[in-house]
Amino acid sequence: MTPLRSHELDPKGIMKPLNLALNAVILLSSMLFLAYVGYYYFDFGLLKTLPSGVTELFLRAGALQYVALGLLIAAAVGKILVNRAAKKQAAGEIV
Repeated sequence: MTPLRSHELDPKGIMKPLNLALNAVILLSSMLFLAYVGYYYFDFGLLKTLPSGVTELFLRAGALQYVALGLLIAAAVGKILVNRAAKKQAAGEIV
């Protein structure tokens, strides 16, 4: 019996790029959310080190912190579902 190759496990080749994209979304949204938390509650962080023009852009759009938090939660849930589907495909079940 020959071992399965990666393209045989994922015939459309979408699981790995989708997983990488979700990783990027999780990273960027968590950075943005933690930057807001650091600025408002602890008076340090990314928004303190950026130039004032860039910081004011983010501070004027305060709703971005909630958008970042929503994206973080949605991407984390999506990553769980993608990983579950990839495991089912690897086990030979039809997804």
